[in-house]
Amino acid sequence: MDDEIRKAAYKRWEDEGHPEGQHERHWREAEEEVRSKSTGVPQTWSSDHGGGVNPPSEGSALSEPSSANEPGSLKPGELASENK
Repeated sequence: MDDEIRKAAYKRWEDEGHPEGQHERHWREAEEEVRSKSTGVPQTWSSDHGGGVNPPSEGSALSEPSSANEPGSLKPGELASENK
């Protein structure tokens, strides 16, 4: 299996134009690719793509209230920069 990973990593390196310092990422991605082929389970998560986490959409419960954007609407200590 290491030979397959080595070939896949080398191909990734070539396809990206021989970048320096990316050997660990190429190996990891190739390893995931080869393992998913051998198990038949497609890889659905990649650290290079943020782990599938999407930013909250407008109007979601995680978004800031609209009044927080108005000058003077925040109290002292409510900003993260003030909590250092």
